[in-house]
Amino acid sequence: MNVAVIGATGFVGSHLVPHLVGRGHRVRAVSRTGRRLDWAPEVEAVAGDVETGAGLDDALRGSEALVHLVAIPRELHGRRFAQVNVLGVERVIEAARRSQVARIVHLSALGVADDPHLGFLFSKWRGEQLVRESGLDWRVLRPSLLFGPGDGFFNLIKTTLTWWSPGVVAIPGTGSERFQPLSVDDLALAVEACLTDPARASSVYELGGPEYVTYREIVDRVMRATGKRRLKLTVPVPIISAVTSVTDRILPVFPVSHDQISSLSRPNYGELDAFERAFGVEPRPIDLGYLR
Repeated sequence: MNVAVIGATGFVGSHLVPHLVGRGHRVRAVSRTGRRLDWAPEVEAVAGDVETGAGLDDALRGSEALVHLVAIPRELHGRRFAQVNVLGVERVIEAARRSQVARIVHLSALGVADDPHLGFLFSKWRGEQLVRESGLDWRVLRPSLLFGPGDGFFNLIKTTLTWWSPGVVAIPGTGSERFQPLSVDDLALAVEACLTDPARASSVYELGGPEYVTYREIVDRVMRATGKRRLKLTVPVPIISAVTSVTDRILPVFPVSHDQISSLSRPNYGELDAFERAFGVEPRPIDLGYLR
């Protein structure tokens, strides 16, 4: 297929583009600046900005389908959820209509909620609704935490252990919240299946890996992978929530935001066999060796 990947230079896009090329698809890699990563020569890198709409029509023209990956997990440097995660989706849909691109695969997140108090998850919910009401041939993927070289979550814990945890690392609440991490390469497989299979129209897939892990266990695994050793100190969620409400305003580089702490109240896991049932492949177990 001729596929446009919007957000091609981000974490997921950097893995998805070579996967699609390796499977014989023709890929147009769309990013704000149109820069190239270490891709095959046949990948066409073009500029298109979901925050302004600039370049999107030209970037999509001639494609049979698009994959929309652009989202921000927290509000920094003046970028807001509503502008990127909601209006950005709307601009992509409008450009797809004008460019006659009928099929869209949209990357959402597990735990999306129709709750304005949960900024990121609410914005992803609103973006989903735009896709589902677009009249396009749509599919939505809701993955749990994603792991792989260049990821955000596990590398953030590594950064926290390195720079923000002198001997002790804070664990929100009891650290018992469950997650179901999925390999970014397995997600790429799911995206391709959604692109190419007409029978998957109007489908929402909640996806995770082959095991549940708690936040406490994730910290332990990151420490093992990186060789770092820290004492784990449980801190009540109300205290961390109060701290992050301050650091959001005066210390935006703090590794976690108030909204992210609030989002811990939402489940981030599904059925263990959901991925295999949906795509016929057993997902890969967690491997954080790349963090070394």
